[in-house]
Amino acid sequence: MKDLEQLQISRQLSILIASGIPLLDAIKLMEIAPIEKYLNQGQSLSFALNQLGFHSFCIGLIKTGEASGSLHESLKQTTVFLDKKIKLKKKINKALHYPATVLFISLLVLFAMFQWVIPSFESMFKNFQAELPIPTQLLIHASHWVNHYFFYGLIGLFLIYLVIYKIWQSNVAFQKWLDQLILIIPIYGKIRKATIVTQLTRNIGILYGNGIPILEALRSTALNSNDWVTLSLCSKVKLLLSQGRSFSDALKIVDHHHSLVRKEYWQLIKMSECSGDLGKTLLSIAQQEEEKLDHLVDQLTQSLEPLLMLFMGILIGGLVISLYLPIFEMGQIL
Repeated sequence: MKDLEQLQISRQLSILIASGIPLLDAIKLMEIAPIEKYLNQGQSLSFALNQLGFHSFCIGLIKTGEASGSLHESLKQTTVFLDKKIKLKKKINKALHYPATVLFISLLVLFAMFQWVIPSFESMFKNFQAELPIPTQLLIHASHWVNHYFFYGLIGLFLIYLVIYKIWQSNVAFQKWLDQLILIIPIYGKIRKATIVTQLTRNIGILYGNGIPILEALRSTALNSNDWVTLSLCSKVKLLLSQGRSFSDALKIVDHHHSLVRKEYWQLIKMSECSGDLGKTLLSIAQQEEEKLDHLVDQLTQSLEPLLMLFMGILIGGLVISLYLPIFEMGQIL
């Protein structure tokens, strides 16, 4: 089930239950036959949603709400989690969409020039009784290569991608190496770090704030993470916690360079352990990182726009100048 569908179900259900409508009647009003069938069979809401393919993190929250009698609060937290998750995904897509679109258009223009424009100029240059300039010769040779080997090149790139994908699927060490490599990529690495910290602190904060023990919150966050960086961090912190360490101490040991959790965040976490507000503090950190992520995405878009326009200008301008150089030289001779 898609995230948006899960969000709609949890949001509607939360509103109906908050209005005092019994769970089964709320499901009937929403006309969700599969859930109604499971509830009539005596199954719990969490079981029914799990069968529909709901996010396991949400299932854990709803199970806690069922056990504690605070289903409405759990559904509200589920709605918040799914809403933030969808928005976070949109922000990442926004950061990648613009440069990918510009690059794709540039490649299309380049292919069109190599395929049709340059060959037409080449046939005209055959009538010239002089040697062509080196840039023009290189451009014509490149056009020949594209016309003869373009589709072979595409097949080669696809096979390379397929091999890398198969290696990624079967090799855990390669997956870990790739996840770490992404973190050091300029600009995008910062976006990835902000995303990881946002998801990590929000997930643990929501679970811990709903009464789930910190060890279980870490375990659930690790299992629901989509990268090895989060999984490794949660696993190591969980191990240290089971040995009697505090959450802040465990974080400091595992992330001693503060490469993910910044020093000021660690200090906030340490103080919140003493005051008993760890859940709220983690959610506050998640909010700060989300704001930072917004800034990074806007910064990336603003900085890439002139660079990409410059790239397209140099690319197209260089091609046009190379094509018209012989004509300029002939004009000077005449």
